[in-house]
Amino acid sequence: MELPAGYTIRPAATADAATVARQRGQMFVDMGDLTLPEAAAQQALWTDWLRGAIPSGGYVGCLVETGGEIVAGVGMMFQPKMPSAKDPALLKAYVMNMYVAPEHRRRGLAEALMRAVLAEAEARGLRSVSLHAAPLGRRIYERLGFVEASNPEMRLTLEPSQ
Repeated sequence: MELPAGYTIRPAATADAATVARQRGQMFVDMGDLTLPEAAAQQALWTDWLRGAIPSGGYVGCLVETGGEIVAGVGMMFQPKMPSAKDPALLKAYVMNMYVAPEHRRRGLAEALMRAVLAEAEARGLRSVSLHAAPLGRRIYERLGFVEASNPEMRLTLEPSQ
């Protein structure tokens, strides 16, 4: 998919960590999961994590720029998994941090970003890509072939010891 005129897509670099963290926060605010102050409080933590994960290759991001401004982005991190007969890869990909600034939505940026990170997963020989879909992006993910997982996730939150 081609980007509209004036938009370019590029890999995220370590220097972009704060921007990616800011977009992540705004993504959670837009979904109603965090307030703006709660998201702002997390940004330093996310920025520090990204500053290690981007250069190590544990996180790959793609950003869209126009007029010298980063207006959209997506990331993918890699998680170890046991190989199987159907999927011999040792890693699976998890897509995260999809964000497009409101004034740049409905121009194909999110789909272009998804195609870029999916190409990266394919280039690494990975066959498993997952994500948690926000309602706003669900149609794009379905169009790209994502389906509801058959195994519902269960989670236990452990409280820190005093």
